[in-house]
Amino acid sequence: MKTAIGVMAQAPLAGRCKASLLAAHSPDWVAGLCAAMLRDTLDGLQSVTADDYVVFVPPVAPMPGEDAGDDVLMKLALDVLARHVPAPWNLVALEGDDEGALMEHALGTLFERGATYALLAGSDAPSFPTEPLEEALADTTLGAEGEVLLGPSQNGGYYILGVSRVEPRLVRDMPWSTPAVMSTTRLRCRELGLAIRELPQWYGVDEPSDVMKLLDEVRKHPERAPRTAQFLVMHA
Repeated sequence: MKTAIGVMAQAPLAGRCKASLLAAHSPDWVAGLCAAMLRDTLDGLQSVTADDYVVFVPPVAPMPGEDAGDDVLMKLALDVLARHVPAPWNLVALEGDDEGALMEHALGTLFERGATYALLAGSDAPSFPTEPLEEALADTTLGAEGEVLLGPSQNGGYYILGVSRVEPRLVRDMPWSTPAVMSTTRLRCRELGLAIRELPQWYGVDEPSDVMKLLDEVRKHPERAPRTAQFLVMHA
């Protein structure tokens, strides 16, 4: 099995990432947190044995009143992320008009690059334990008959998705940003006849309350996400 790991990453640009946190924190603070979480996510996933590591960059929406073309904004995002993404990670720009289309493009790209099993993760669960993921990938039966690997999130979504082929129904027309994502994914796997293997439940940082949960965790266990711990302790 040739494994590829992809991470969906918004560029840590002030005012352009994690809009759900802007009501409680300044744009610069949110961008700093996103940069720290991204780097911890990449470092954690790099400890998992894989053949290819890719950071996917979605299109950047213009700010209100901003007159900048899509190409200009994507170049800005790529330039910023290049300062936060170390080797062996590769940066790849994505195209798509919604989250499902972006994920389908990302997974397809991983298979086009030679993967036989592709994993796609977000960048807002920097402390999730990677040992169960490593154990799952070491199992040579993973992916048999299209088996899907899922890491459920406490908010009803998931923090990682693993597939042996692109199946558009797993990512298209999903109730994104709602507590029904994971249950809908399970249902669609059953409808498609795909077995599911689940990793331990974890949480992502989507709301201000999640920031407090993360702060409490990294105060007790800074080794789980050291850059995020340093940022939060210094800027709490």
